[in-house]
Amino acid sequence: MRLANFLRALDEACILDFDKNRFNHRLKVQKYVFIAQKLGFATKYNYSLYIHGPYSSNLADDYYRINDFKNTEPVELDSRFVRLVKNKSEEWLELASTILMIRGRYEGIDDEKLVRLVTTVKPFAQREQLIDIIRTLERCNVL
Repeated sequence: MRLANFLRALDEACILDFDKNRFNHRLKVQKYVFIAQKLGFATKYNYSLYIHGPYSSNLADDYYRINDFKNTEPVELDSRFVRLVKNKSEEWLELASTILMIRGRYEGIDDEKLVRLVTTVKPFAQREQLIDIIRTLERCNVL
């Protein structure tokens, strides 16, 4: 998957009209690509857990290099991905991607331990909010 093509698809799906000069757009792209990768999209990005959840410095390098994605062919977005991320807040994306990263590192971890680990790194998160996100990720077969 080429990033420019992915950005074009996000734009066409009315998910995000990416502007690399806006922090919240860069944050969202980090989470969108991470979640898309979990749904099987082929990407080359490795992630580490940072302040706002999973972060890829290679992805950041790539989106800063893109000057125009509007004239590229969009990739086809998985309908589960669109349903999952469309109209979600930065906070929701941060928490969902953090849940996915922690669950990926600790396979077999139960939901209660997962919630405790997430609240350790995201103390603003409420238990009920995290359980709701876990259930949403399960319904979309991402978790």
